[in-house]
Amino acid sequence: MNNCRGIKIHTKLPGSEPDEPGPQVLTRWSKSAQDRPLKRTPYESDVVSRNVFLCADVIFITSCGTATFTKTGRNATIESLRNFELAFIDEFAVPGKKFNAAAFNATVNEGNAKFQQAIADEKFTARRPVLGNLKGQFDADAAHLRSKASRGKITPALGTEMKNDINKTYDHALGR
Repeated sequence: MNNCRGIKIHTKLPGSEPDEPGPQVLTRWSKSAQDRPLKRTPYESDVVSRNVFLCADVIFITSCGTATFTKTGRNATIESLRNFELAFIDEFAVPGKKFNAAAFNATVNEGNAKFQQAIADEKFTARRPVLGNLKGQFDADAAHLRSKASRGKITPALGTEMKNDINKTYDHALGR
């Protein structure tokens, strides 16, 4: 055993034991076999490229699912009903405006016809109760607005509160 600057080196003479390789000389600049980096296998680069393509596929697939969402069919119908009801509130929940019962009743009848048509046109019977609930909410809002307007109790806060409630109801119906 040799000692060189605090490094102990074990050397064996070649040929002393036939099954073992010859002596290994360790220096400060050489690395032992266990410290050397492993050679890259041909499959390592395939793993990296596979992971890159896998991530790209996941991003593509998830973006397609969200990008294809459009307001068609039921959603467009519900959005149309929401816009009608918000316009109804804008028209009749105006403080200081004289209440016109004939115009109010005509607009309520128009709204009822729109809701009835939407319910009749709905192809999925499971969705009809949602539209029925929205119609019931419209009827309740119209009755509340009629009561407040006939007594002259319409305030700016009333219209804002009713609009917020309508938007929450329709967002819930749309699953948002």
